[in-house]
Amino acid sequence: MPRPPTPRRSSRIRGGAVAALAWALAGLACQKPGAEASRVVVRNPDYLVVRPIRREADAEHPIQVDLPYSGAGYGFAASSALLDMSSFNLGAAAFAGGRTSVVGEATIWIPLTPEGSRRLEEWSSHSEGDFLGMFLKGKLVAAPQVRSRMGGGLPLRVSSKSEGDLVLKELRGGGAVE
Repeated sequence: MPRPPTPRRSSRIRGGAVAALAWALAGLACQKPGAEASRVVVRNPDYLVVRPIRREADAEHPIQVDLPYSGAGYGFAASSALLDMSSFNLGAAAFAGGRTSVVGEATIWIPLTPEGSRRLEEWSSHSEGDFLGMFLKGKLVAAPQVRSRMGGGLPLRVSSKSEGDLVLKELRGGGAVE
């Protein structure tokens, strides 16, 4: 037969339950679905631009670029951008997977706005084999090859966490380079 709780044991149980409830509520508050990231005013839409890249030049793809991965060769970027800074939810940009180590390469996840995601999905649904060129400050920094429909956001690889911190600061500053 269980023994009745003593006043001291009862207060410990209640204290533990209150602490567990507080942690649960704090976790829910931090992970509230639909929470809006801070709004960022785009001051330089050309800071981050995404352009389609094909292997062969044509009227829409006249800009020759060296693809950034060894052995990838070169391609031809479109003269008009598929996405620019206004296509991204810049306030929600963060290191992929949360915290990252100080050494080595890092990846920043940049979510798209609903309109930006729709445009990327539409383009990628008929562009298998093409490349998606990500230009940061006018320089081609990534060009993943399209293998299936894309949308939601884009990963941006950076050489280190310190470079990633700078890129995140500039993204959250609307593309303004200080």
